[in-house]
Amino acid sequence: MATNGHKEPVLSLRNIVKRFGGLTAVKNVDLDVTAGEVVGLVGDNGAGKSTLIKCISGVYHPEDGQIIFQGKPAHFPRPIDARNAGIETIYQ
Repeated sequence: MATNGHKEPVLSLRNIVKRFGGLTAVKNVDLDVTAGEVVGLVGDNGAGKSTLIKCISGVYHPEDGQIIFQGKPAHFPRPIDARNAGIETIYQ
């Protein structure tokens, strides 16, 4: 628990950017998720929801920004690396 009484995030995203050629699919996304929290991503078709999840889970690699997992900078070169750390994508 942080000294201010708030839980420390288990997962933090800071300024995540993902591009495909000239198309910016995800631009400057910040997100904090604490233990036990349920988070939903909502947006129009093509808004970047799936792309963001794929950046977190090692399918895609962001061009910019930082992923912090359990208080440490994280980079998952492959989905298996994210899975081994405890991050898994479950498709609907």
